[in-house]
Amino acid sequence: MKRTVLALLAFAVVACPRDKKERAESIPVDTTKVDSTNTDLSKLPSAIPPAAPDTFTRRKLTAPAGVATASSGGAEGTLPTAPPELLDAVQREEGFSRFCFTEFGKKSDPSLRGNVVMAVTVGGGGVSDARVAGSSWSGTAGGAVNRCLNERAQRAWKLNPGVVKPGRYAVRLSFTG
Repeated sequence: MKRTVLALLAFAVVACPRDKKERAESIPVDTTKVDSTNTDLSKLPSAIPPAAPDTFTRRKLTAPAGVATASSGGAEGTLPTAPPELLDAVQREEGFSRFCFTEFGKKSDPSLRGNVVMAVTVGGGGVSDARVAGSSWSGTAGGAVNRCLNERAQRAWKLNPGVVKPGRYAVRLSFTG
């Protein structure tokens, strides 16, 4: 019991507010009053180095060997552009293409960018086939993205029967950052 009382007394002496006041009074305080509203900051000396020139250059995307592109006379060069109703379905289900790009492309190559042209076949009941007709990627991971798009596009892009005239159409997808 005596030890507890002595411990409490020692704690009270150590935590005395008078000591804190003495320490606070010994801290230097800036007493100069400068009106910064009328100070011309451009005349103050600084040690900041000059800005570096912009070094960004856009990379030109080229298709991997053996992949058809519109410029090389591939099949998608002859396909008509998709009608607005099909493009609406593609945009509505953009999540699956983002999934393919993120999971199969960006995880392997964080700087991956590219463009894909999908050849979409529309029948009387909606989308009956969707395949990558051409692509241009900044890296080799684009092939895995293409395979994912081939596997999932037909199931993801849903159309009501008769909304889009049956035929084959080109749907362009772009993947960045």
